[in-house]
This record gives sequence, C-alpha cells and structure tokens, in this order.
Amino acid sequence: MKGWLIVNGFVDSGKFHELYGYLSASAKKRGIELEIKTSDSFAVPVGEKICVADHPDFALFWDKDVVLAHRLEGEGIRLFNSARAIEICDSKILTSLILNGEVRTPKTVISPKTFEGVGYNSMKFVENATRVVGLPMIIKEAYGSFGAQVYLVNTLDEAEKIIASLGHKDFIMQEFISESKGRDVRVNVVGGQVVSAMERYNENDFRSNITNGGKMRKINLSEDMKDAAIKATEAIGLDFAGVDILFGKDGPVVCEVNSNPHFKSSLECTGVDMSEKIMDYITEQIK
Repeated sequence: MKGWLIVNGFVDSGKFHELYGYLSASAKKRGIELEIKTSDSFAVPVGEKICVADHPDFALFWDKDVVLAHRLEGEGIRLFNSARAIEICDSKILTSLILNGEVRTPKTVISPKTFEGVGYNSMKFVENATRVVGLPMIIKEAYGSFGAQVYLVNTLDEAEKIIASLGHKDFIMQEFISESKGRDVRVNVVGGQVVSAMERYNENDFRSNITNGGKMRKINLSEDMKDAAIKATEAIGLDFAGVDILFGKDGPVVCEVNSNPHFKSSLECTGVDMSEKIMDYITEQIK
C-alpha cells in the first residue's frame, strides 16, 4: 500500500516534524509506503491534474489547505480526513453551526460580516451578544490553534476593545463555562472509537492548552464524555479527531474539535500512540 502524508510546506517546526515521524514510523511497521509531500509541491494550474502518473492509494492530509484537499478528492484520492471535515474544524464558526443540536456546546453568537478597512465601527451587536452569553465571555477568532486568538473578557468595554483590535476578522462570542476554568479534557477518537484521553489543567490561565503552560494527567473518562466526543466527531464526518471537552455544570460541553490533533502530549500522558491507531484504521479502510 502506498500513501501520501501531506503537510504544510511553510511550517517548519520541530513539534510538527516529530508528529510526521510518528506517523511515518507507524506506517512503515504496517508495510505502508508513506511519502511526505508538502502542500506547495502541488501548485499546478487550475484545470490540470495534480496526479498524472503517481497516484497513491490514500492521502493522510495533515494540513488545512482545504482547496488542495478538494482538488485531490476531485481526482479520486481518498483523504483522511476529508476536505469538508477539515474545513469545518478549521473554522470555529462552522464547527459551532454543525455541532449545534448534536452535542452540548457553549451558547454562541457569530460575528456579523465586515470588511478590511471598515472593521466593526458599530458595537451594538456586542452588547446584544452579552445578553445571550453573559459576562464574563469568551471571544475566539474563527481561525487559530493552540489556544491562541482566544480571549476572556469580563466587561462590555473589554469586549469592545478586543473586537476593535481584530479589524475585519471573523470571530465568535461564547458563554464562559466557569466550572471548567483552566481545565478541559482532550479526547482522541479514531474510527468512531475513543483511543485515549487526558485532562489538561492550568492554574494560571483560563486556557488549559499545554502550549500555554498547562499540565496533563490521566483521567478515567465518563461515558457521557465518551459519547459526546464520538457524537461530535461523527457529526463533522471525521475519520479521527482530538475533541476538547469542558466540565459543564449539567454535563460535558464540547468546546472544539481538531482534525489534525497534536497527539504527542497524549502519548506522553497515556502511553497510547494515536498514529498507530490511525494507521490501523487506514489499513482497514483501504483494502
């Protein structure tokens, strides 16, 4: 079996290369020839085929270049994850829309559309949003990773200042789940099954991300949390995912879903190598 591991051609980070190494090693153990391809190597004119002769059995798409993903699918290549699923996860706006009604999520208000050079010159919608989600509240830029571009605001004035600083960027305003301040659970799901989970916590920040100084520990996952993680993954149509779940007063609250989870911390915490599970799943799907 031959596959491509498609990665971003411009992100040159040790922690990314480490993940690629795990995935490549797990593929090799299963007799899969996994070739790393960078996204920029596929820059061919519109209308021309990306794959002329070198056609893999599958592509493990470890990037967020949704346009490239759609083009590859258009040429009949099976992607893990699919272009649509990656597109949904990449946008916190689309994620909130798709998960609504499927699992418990924070109350969310989506920013109205504005334009570069115009910005948000009226803040009436922010005041209206605070009546829905309350204060304090969370402001999240639509696109961002590792807990960046996420803000906790305590007053309407703070909210307006943060939003003014965003220029024309899209964002969401969300209910702050105070019971889960500085705590969440990362649940890794592959093929509709929970394969590992860890609790993340940070005593000095409302965000629990390890990148922001958070710590991790093993957790005995409740059935409610397992169910929420699997339902969220299935609602988006993901083959595998890292689901972030908050401790809500009435049960688990799904915060975010990641189509390209950084699973090294989970591996260090639980001993479960998610790359092994992903490659087992791909082997079962491509026969």
